[in-house]
Amino acid sequence: MVDLKIVAVLALCVLSLQILTFGHAEVPDRPHTELPLLLRPNLRMDPGAVVVVGRNATQSDVVASALTRLGTQTWIDSCTRRIPFARPDLKVNFAGINGMALNSLKVTNVDLESARALNQGIILVSVGGPEANLTTKKINMNLPVRFLKDHSQDRWTVATFLQGIPECYQGDEYGIIAFLPNQFVLNGETQDKIANGHKQIGTLVVAGNGREGTLAAAMRLRDILNRNSIKGRQLLREMDKVLIWMVSGEEQLLHTVVVIVKYTGEDTTEIVDIFLF
Repeated sequence: MVDLKIVAVLALCVLSLQILTFGHAEVPDRPHTELPLLLRPNLRMDPGAVVVVGRNATQSDVVASALTRLGTQTWIDSCTRRIPFARPDLKVNFAGINGMALNSLKVTNVDLESARALNQGIILVSVGGPEANLTTKKINMNLPVRFLKDHSQDRWTVATFLQGIPECYQGDEYGIIAFLPNQFVLNGETQDKIANGHKQIGTLVVAGNGREGTLAAAMRLRDILNRNSIKGRQLLREMDKVLIWMVSGEEQLLHTVVVIVKYTGEDTTEIVDIFLF
């Protein structure tokens, strides 16, 4: 009978020869996980949002863009206090946010439409109706609640297309705040896209049939993002999902939200309808 010790020694020699010839034995890779975007030490996201005003903007549109910019910046700046209050389980994550990364989520204002600027931010904000802003005009066709042109009267109307027959909101005093996700599911694949320069996650439209409607939309958006408007919180929740994903990495499902507003005079507005898709 062959000595078992000799067999064992021969087997060990063969294994050693294989390692010397072909390299070290392979070990299965561990699952590869990336840190959430805002917890990465050397990552800058700037700009966080780009506000675009049309070439045909009126003075009222410029005022609306300023209100929109202030509201959007407040939404970003207050996230470290606002979201942990609603999601106590994320307090540790928000405490670990790199200050440089959060500061890089600033809002950049673009006075005139620029093809290059449109793809720079996490959120693209288009201020002004389709008559004044070509960016809004392009986005308009993808909205479930959109602007229709009445050529006979040369006027725009907000119309819904939910049950076949559209419901119309006529008059320059009507406007919309529409959050339209460019990516409806935020996950690891989205992180890879952003790391490769495809940053845009969502589009925000702040526009009206006329300048009063655009101003009303901007005023109400500022109140919603400042948490001064209980009605319209659906919009804040959907936008906050973007920040929650960026700081936690947990998958988020985004929905389109459209808020229809009305300018009621003396710098006051009211929310007429809210649609969640």
